[in-house]
Amino acid sequence: MLSKGCSPDVVTYTAVVDGFCRIGKLDQAKKMLQHMYKQGCKPNTVSYTAFLTGLCRNGNSLQAREMMNVSEEELWTPNAISYSVVMHGLRKEGKLSEACHLVREMVSKGFFPTPVEINLIIESLCQEGKMGEAKKFLEECLNKGCAVNVVNFTTLIHGYCRKDDLEAALSLLDDIYLSNKHPDAVTYTTIIDALGKNGRIEEATDLTMKMLKKGLVPTPVTYRTVIHRYCQKDRVEDLLKLLEKMLSRKKCQTAYNQIIEKLCSFGNLEEADKLLVRILRTASRTNANTCNMLMESYLSKEMPLSAYKVAC
Repeated sequence: MLSKGCSPDVVTYTAVVDGFCRIGKLDQAKKMLQHMYKQGCKPNTVSYTAFLTGLCRNGNSLQAREMMNVSEEELWTPNAISYSVVMHGLRKEGKLSEACHLVREMVSKGFFPTPVEINLIIESLCQEGKMGEAKKFLEECLNKGCAVNVVNFTTLIHGYCRKDDLEAALSLLDDIYLSNKHPDAVTYTTIIDALGKNGRIEEATDLTMKMLKKGLVPTPVTYRTVIHRYCQKDRVEDLLKLLEKMLSRKKCQTAYNQIIEKLCSFGNLEEADKLLVRILRTASRTNANTCNMLMESYLSKEMPLSAYKVAC
């Protein structure tokens, strides 16, 4: 272009910088930025953001962060996309403290992370067991007016549940309401699962009832979770009573079949046999499959007579 007397503009140069970055030729991309100055074409924010993206994509997020620190000297101003690119780079490289600090700077400049970006950082902090930092980050985002949603809270709750810190999870559930947000069925199911896993069945029942009273509809995952944990703890009668309440809110045609299948998987064939009698009144193909599973379980336990009775 230059040999033909045609001067590239900033858009053309930026496209070339981006192209070099996409194929990993960061040195060439940097030289192109310097060449732009020599040609009297000042790189803009888009030009630098393309280079920042290349750095982060190649595992050089700290170098990208340093470029942002000296942006004023280079006479360019990072925008929301620039911050987002570097934040994701830092997060992917496990530099979570730096990522959180960058978000604070981002907010101070008037740019706000999206709920998805907030969630990614919270999730990363939780995966590393940094629950205190994760909660502090969420609180800071709330206080700064960021668009925090119930998914962000649920992610943090899930982190507490994985650490078996159920008191913190339950406390955070209350905080959601105090923040004028509304937990959904996923939020409740996450805590119900953790309570059941730890044998706190009565509390799991109370929380499920609270969820129903709030007008929330149990999801298929809620059903699977409740059935699994109650059968695991051999609390079948409690489960059946709770299921009646759940089914009045949201029908689940395979609920009782799931219970029998789960009881079989845990080796509790006696309870499975009792429940089978109840559901055979509305026999269907699904029930037939459940009968087959119960028969197979009896046969695996070398109880052919019991298997025969189910077949009849």
